[in-house]
Amino acid sequence: MEVRNSTNVEGLGLFTTKSYQAGVLVYTLSGKIYDYSMRETIHIGGNKHIYDEYGIFINHSFTPNIRIDGLHVIALKDINVGDELVFNYNDNEIDMANPFYVGDVLVSGKK
Repeated sequence: MEVRNSTNVEGLGLFTTKSYQAGVLVYTLSGKIYDYSMRETIHIGGNKHIYDEYGIFINHSFTPNIRIDGLHVIALKDINVGDELVFNYNDNEIDMANPFYVGDVLVSGKK
């Protein structure tokens, strides 16, 4: 994994250094787990949110190439070396600490 300037949003993003086929495990999240959401945590189920050193750089997209399944980051489609990893926050997150708009669409997670 490599952190560099995002091609999707202003700021940094997480990019692959390997290729992955659709449906395979790309990464396993690890780090401190909280029972509340923060700007940089990822919802992993129940009322648990993880702060992962790479996960904090995974940006939102309405056309994601990964999904979060508990602690697992799974490829939704084939991912090539150098692709930025993105997931749809509205499909995964709950009660986001910092909701935002993309155009006129609110990204706030599932309520």
